[in-house]
Amino acid sequence: MPKAFSKHEKEAIRAQMREKGKQLFERQGIKKTSVDELAQAAGISKGAFYLFYESKEELLMEILEGLEADFRTRIFDFSIRPDNNARKLLGRLFKDVLLTWDEYPLLKNFGRAEYEYLARKLPPKRIQAHANRDDEFVEELIRRIKREGISVKASPRVVSNLMKSLFFVGLHREDLGTEAYLESMEILADLVARYITEGR
Repeated sequence: MPKAFSKHEKEAIRAQMREKGKQLFERQGIKKTSVDELAQAAGISKGAFYLFYESKEELLMEILEGLEADFRTRIFDFSIRPDNNARKLLGRLFKDVLLTWDEYPLLKNFGRAEYEYLARKLPPKRIQAHANRDDEFVEELIRRIKREGISVKASPRVVSNLMKSLFFVGLHREDLGTEAYLESMEILADLVARYITEGR
């Protein structure tokens, strides 16, 4: 039976699990990484692993959400200054968001197969909670854009769905090829920005 850990030990072990897990997932992917490897990398037993996470997928989700939190902070730091071409400014923001995503190896290598695998393995409530946080992020982004004097003609729901659509295209980057992916994203980011700022 796994030993009992103090609160301080739990925090330190959880941080270690996230860090070592991130390295393993980046190197091997979710399917090839085992709970045994994750536990060993964190210096705990396999039984102790389950004191912290119900599955390796749960650990990966927590790591991904941590990266997304950092990623979103960087987005909010992006300064949008209103001028006569709000559409281009917003389009550049969307494109920069997608390129910033590429700076995180774990996110960049997270393709369609990984997304579908994670969606199958995690409980529906966990997936829904993550989707709710995505919607909250979009609502805050819209508020910040409006504070910069840029008119948003689409509803938060539509903006959220359009941004998710850009993300889903990103999951197919391998199918498209890097050059075609970047070209497509440039066009799609501009089209989404045009719809959001100009309406139908």
